[in-house]
Amino acid sequence: MVATAGVSWNPVPARAQSNPQAGIALILEARVNGVRSRLLWEFVQLPDGTLAATAERLRSLGLKVPAAPSPADLVRLDDLPGVTYRYVEGAQSVEIDATDAAVIPMVLDAGTAPREIDLDKLSRNTGALLNYGVYADLGDDSQASAQYDLRILTRLGVATTTGYATLAADGRDKIDHTRLDTYWRMVDVRTAIALTLGDTIGGVGEMTTAYRLAGIQIQRDFESRPDLITTALPMLSGSAAVPSTIDLYLNGLRYYSGSVGRGPFQFRSLPSMGGGATATVVLTDAMGRETTISKQLFFVPRLLPKGKLDFSVEAGLPRLNYGAKSFDYASRIAGSGSVRYGVSDAFTVRSHLEGMGGHVLAGVGGTVRVGGFGALSAGASASRFRKHTGTRLLLEAQARLLGIDLFGGIERSDAHYQTLVGATAFYAARRADPLGDPDPSLPPDLLPTPDDDPLLVAFARRIERAGASFSIAGTGVNLAYTRVKLVEQDLRVANFSAQRGFGSNVSLWVNGYKDFGDDRRYGVALGLSVALGRRSTASANVAHSNDATRISSRLSYNTGYGEGSWNVNLSSQEVVSGVGTDYRAADVRYRGHHAIVGGGIDNFGNRTRVNGFIEGSIVAMGGVFLASTVDRSFAVVRGAGPNTPLLVDSRKVGHTDARGRALLPSLRSLAVNRIEIDPTNLPLDLSAARTEIEVVPDDRAGVIVDFAVRREASAVVILIDGAGRPLALGSVLTVEGVGDPIVVGHDGRVFLTGLAEHNRLLIQRADGGECRASFDFLPIAGNLPQVGPLVCQ
Repeated sequence: MVATAGVSWNPVPARAQSNPQAGIALILEARVNGVRSRLLWEFVQLPDGTLAATAERLRSLGLKVPAAPSPADLVRLDDLPGVTYRYVEGAQSVEIDATDAAVIPMVLDAGTAPREIDLDKLSRNTGALLNYGVYADLGDDSQASAQYDLRILTRLGVATTTGYATLAADGRDKIDHTRLDTYWRMVDVRTAIALTLGDTIGGVGEMTTAYRLAGIQIQRDFESRPDLITTALPMLSGSAAVPSTIDLYLNGLRYYSGSVGRGPFQFRSLPSMGGGATATVVLTDAMGRETTISKQLFFVPRLLPKGKLDFSVEAGLPRLNYGAKSFDYASRIAGSGSVRYGVSDAFTVRSHLEGMGGHVLAGVGGTVRVGGFGALSAGASASRFRKHTGTRLLLEAQARLLGIDLFGGIERSDAHYQTLVGATAFYAARRADPLGDPDPSLPPDLLPTPDDDPLLVAFARRIERAGASFSIAGTGVNLAYTRVKLVEQDLRVANFSAQRGFGSNVSLWVNGYKDFGDDRRYGVALGLSVALGRRSTASANVAHSNDATRISSRLSYNTGYGEGSWNVNLSSQEVVSGVGTDYRAADVRYRGHHAIVGGGIDNFGNRTRVNGFIEGSIVAMGGVFLASTVDRSFAVVRGAGPNTPLLVDSRKVGHTDARGRALLPSLRSLAVNRIEIDPTNLPLDLSAARTEIEVVPDDRAGVIVDFAVRREASAVVILIDGAGRPLALGSVLTVEGVGDPIVVGHDGRVFLTGLAEHNRLLIQRADGGECRASFDFLPIAGNLPQVGPLVCQ
């Protein structure tokens, strides 16, 4: 039942051929629980009259088979528990009945299973790519800036460096340049493992604080395999008493419609609903009788499928003052490692270890799905830094009850708990003041750190979160409460939001917050958004807080996001009362074939500023191309003919230049991209070897796609007989030295390709006999010449 449609018939296995006493080979039609297979199956009738088949074929039919020494070994149907059968010799068929326990559940796809990638089709070409952006502001504080992302693309990975430069009109005329990241990265797509050398980010996860470093990193990269399911989706199963049609509904919306035979079934690729959902399965038999199965499901993105392993290991020098200094690194080597493992589809464990000289931190945790109603996550970690031991405990819960999505969490850290980020900040402070040696008895959150060091983060000893989301009378409502206890401040903030749509064009929203802690601040806002046709949107809101009341408005016009699109925005803010500055702004953005350009003007109080920018890419691969910004992967099209329309996944994206080349800047990495040309625009003397090519670009790679459009020496030849009449329809013509025969069409016309300077024709006439003709040919660029009439004699 599972893979019936994909099973093909094979010849009698060698075992049966070499051992006639094993039985007689039979090719039979098979029915399992009343469902007929669309293929024929090979069985063996043993000397005692019973039927047998290989374990592999029985599993393909959907029957559970005990472990066999080899998939090719014969298994008697009589030995399968819960299975009965009847061999109908006259019909050359076998009818098999099996209980639910004896059948492999039929796997149904709700349409969300990712498309499998043929890794042998992965392609990557050598080249270079520069993404750039240039920005200028003219006003009281005029300045110009530029940013870049330079990549060297090789077959062994991608080398990248990024940075920015600024020029301020303050009389110095000095350009300040800051390097951001420089690294080389290679991904083994088959194992989904990435190797990075250079600047990277470590400590990403739920058990620590992320940090930047320069060194080496080896990690699992699930993004490189979009065809893999990396989240443990809930499973929905049931059983049909008779063959039936089946419909699946999630929160009242139908996601699947199909048919099942008698026996068990499973949905294994349910779409993620981002929390709780009610699943309803409706079975309808041939008599129209319905059976309904309902079940609560809960989606937990942090759960890995059973047996799936995720990890990251890195070591190097922590980065300091990122974004402000180009080469500022700590002098001590740091390292960290994180592991997640799917023990089952409902339980994932995780662990983390990090440290540097004088500091170490270790932690464990896990996430478990609680039935179809919620999930629990817990974690514990401990650190040792400057002779002090600290601990951190975390507990989080999510649930959906009575249509309400609930969440809550609590985190406790004592005064001596310290992460790698805090330890790095401490050593940076000592470097800034080498004569100072902070008292080792001070808790880590009170250690001095440089004021300008972005690594220093607020150390929260206590965090509490709770909230709820629900819908009432068509209005979506969100409520939340957060408490963050810092060293010198206690934040306790409650917030709410609600949104209601009126038709498809109007929405009304309101949100607000109140700080019950030290600040005692509050705010509330009410807004309205209206769609003005397909391309324009207008919105307005009024906001009130402790210190001001403001009215804001915005009008947007957007023609799309592809090449040739425009985006225009007008916005304003009026301070009705309290502290603040009135604001006016207008900006426009255009995405062209070679770049994105834009500009605007804004006014803050009595200050007016004019700005402009240009963003784009320069690609060197099979030529030099200009295009709008390249994000992940791209393709260079060549050999496609001049000014030929191009499509990606049936969506028009541009056209080639006069040389038949183009750059497609927005392909999906590690996914199937179908690139097409529209040959109707090709000149008559050009022909394409192919009009559609599927490519799978590697991670952040460029690929060259050649449609092999070639100039053909072609012509329409008109043939007549000695009496001046067109040769009869159906006459067969052969060009000497060229190849296959060609049938003559109406009015003696025939289309010939691959012509030479001198051509000799042999024609088998439809009315009997044969004749010959010859002609000289000179191609005319852009035209399809007509030759003749030629007398065939």
